[in-house]
Amino acid sequence: MISLSAVAKREKNKLSTDSSFIPLLEIKLPEDSARICYNTEDIIWNGELWQAFPFELGEIREQTDDSDPNVALTIDNTSQALQYMVEQAEGANGFQVIIRVVNTENLSAPEPELEEYFVVTKTTVNQQSITFTLGNEYSSRTRRPLNRYMKNNCPFKYKGIRCGCQSAESTCNHTLTDCRARNNSARFGGFQGIDQKGVYVH
Repeated sequence: MISLSAVAKREKNKLSTDSSFIPLLEIKLPEDSARICYNTEDIIWNGELWQAFPFELGEIREQTDDSDPNVALTIDNTSQALQYMVEQAEGANGFQVIIRVVNTENLSAPEPELEEYFVVTKTTVNQQSITFTLGNEYSSRTRRPLNRYMKNNCPFKYKGIRCGCQSAESTCNHTLTDCRARNNSARFGGFQGIDQKGVYVH
């Protein structure tokens, strides 16, 4: 459930109000962030200038297969003002995009009414628009947690820097037995101290 500030709740519940909710878009590029707002004029929020610029955010749809959900972000490119920055960032693939919503009656608040984080997974540019395909910052298909403690399995690359094995053998099955056979058990990367009941993660 979205939690709005007291000011935003008050403005939302009025029958008539001069305030409005303004979407802010921040694209974090290598040199600087591009900050734009979907509004008729520029605004100042959090000490930064957010330039009025037309953009459209598509609908986030649930996927019927096992792929991660994504959303299309289309930004006007008739002036080509943003295209140079995108080209310098080589399409901005993998760069973070933050979508925020603020209320014009509460622009002094340091926290937005809504904030969502995405990453650019695909970029398409033509004379009319720049379209970013936005996805999750962390794919649901990546392993969680990232690291594992395993009793009898060494995660190090054989003869890599952390393994450091000098044996003439060309392969290793990453067990302590193989490590001992190669006189390298002092650098074994498994965790012999854990009990026999399974794999421990962190």
